[in-house]
Amino acid sequence: MAHHTSTRIAAFEVSVFRVPLPAPWVSAAHAITHHEHILVTLTLENGLTGTGWSSTMGNAGIAIAALAQSYLGPMLIGRDVHEHEALWQALWKRSHQPGPGGIAALAVTGFDLALWDLRGKLAGLPVRKLIGSATESLDVYASAVNLHLSESALVEQTRRFLDAGNGLFKIKVGRPDLDEDLSRIAAVRKVIGNRPLMLDANQRFKPGEALRRITAYARFNPVWMEEPMSPSDVEGHARLAAVSPTPIALGEEVSTRSSFWRYVSSGAVHYLQPNVLKVGGITEWLKIAHLGNCANLTIAPHGALEASIIVAAAIPGCYPVENIEGGSFMDQGIAHIAAKPENGRVILSDAPGLGVEFDHEALAPHLGAPGDVVPLPDPADYYARS
Repeated sequence: MAHHTSTRIAAFEVSVFRVPLPAPWVSAAHAITHHEHILVTLTLENGLTGTGWSSTMGNAGIAIAALAQSYLGPMLIGRDVHEHEALWQALWKRSHQPGPGGIAALAVTGFDLALWDLRGKLAGLPVRKLIGSATESLDVYASAVNLHLSESALVEQTRRFLDAGNGLFKIKVGRPDLDEDLSRIAAVRKVIGNRPLMLDANQRFKPGEALRRITAYARFNPVWMEEPMSPSDVEGHARLAAVSPTPIALGEEVSTRSSFWRYVSSGAVHYLQPNVLKVGGITEWLKIAHLGNCANLTIAPHGALEASIIVAAAIPGCYPVENIEGGSFMDQGIAHIAAKPENGRVILSDAPGLGVEFDHEALAPHLGAPGDVVPLPDPADYYARS
């Protein structure tokens, strides 16, 4: 009985930080200058703490923190940390009512990760082993949000990634002029040879243009075409996937298992890319990955390096994990201990829990609060400078 009491949740804390990126990210959809990290700490009655997080590309973090603080956290007080399915369902149900996915899912994620961190610490195991990891290291692929870079700067960046030991690459496409896209892809192909290359359009195209572009890009033998169109258009993706010469990848802006099911069941996707932070955490990500496995799809975790490596290790046959330049906690200088890929691989932590130790001193100057006015950067500004 004493053990049971010690695993009850006694307190929680939520904070949001707006951390500037080392360099802006510019895609066909957005210009991103900051990441927002919503940190959640849960304390058990025995004093043990667990920390989870969710992150956004500079948008809605303050709203997520408010939802977590005022509505979700109080529900966990007095609950046992091991009731993970019941806890997840309770958090999701309360968030789902104002609208599933999006802000709601991101608010649930911080708690889900904190609960897993605690379970790992209680068991004395890294979370990856609790959920079934069969490996000590994983391949990553070099990724960057680089549509604004000049072709010569893009080539220079790619060469740098190659020299750093990377063997797989992803670039952004979706310049207004198709010939410009083709020239950029050709230049990158020249640098990397026949190594795997992924293309990402960040929802740029309507169906007709998507098919035209994919057909033109196909000569460069890409592994996949990522997010060719709006993720709300499942039927359009199903029609595209049926005729596309290149496999379709998507999932970063799909955040409920029912939405993923619609994509999978209609044959609208070939590489499934759930983002751990955007689907409500590890608990839900695993369900979505199994759903994809049931359809014999390859699971390719999107972004969220520090959380993705934990789940990818537990799903046999996962595609290498995405390592977005400037996107990791170590790149942003906000963690003492976190994943740090080298030579195209990342060694997995053996520390009990999630294996991340934040640098609270580095985070402190970036604290956000309700009422802060957050500017919206214009992608055009960054193209003008390139």
